[in-house]
Amino acid sequence: AFVTIAVISVGAYAADADGRRGPDRHAGGPGFGLPDPGMMIGRMARHLDLDDTQRESMKNIMEAAKPEFKALREQFRANRDALQTLDAGDPEIQNIAISNGELATEGTLLFARVRGEIHAVLTEEQLAKAAEMKEQRKEDRKERGERRIERR
Repeated sequence: AFVTIAVISVGAYAADADGRRGPDRHAGGPGFGLPDPGMMIGRMARHLDLDDTQRESMKNIMEAAKPEFKALREQFRANRDALQTLDAGDPEIQNIAISNGELATEGTLLFARVRGEIHAVLTEEQLAKAAEMKEQRKEDRKERGERRIERR
């Protein structure tokens, strides 16, 4: 029961598709942690010195995946909306929680596929720089978390 409530809470909190912070918003991107394609390409273009061919390839990759990301966000939103109409003891809640888990799996696999396609466009030097950037973001998140704990 606790797991079901936790999944429902996360789905209800993070499933909005506009990517803004605040109630029902997830700071990491639009819809249950799904990436914002424009943000990803923009960040990579700024930091990895992409040439025009690479930018165009990445744009094509993200455009091709856009309908899949959109469908996942819409399904998460539909689940969230359905949850808001149900009473706490409604057995349908479990089905929605299961659906949210399946959608999270689909989103993870989609993101991994797109990331692999994008990595195939990058040079070895750009991949190394991207790995460095990823580690730096990880460190930055860790430091922010530590600062939050210290403020309490």
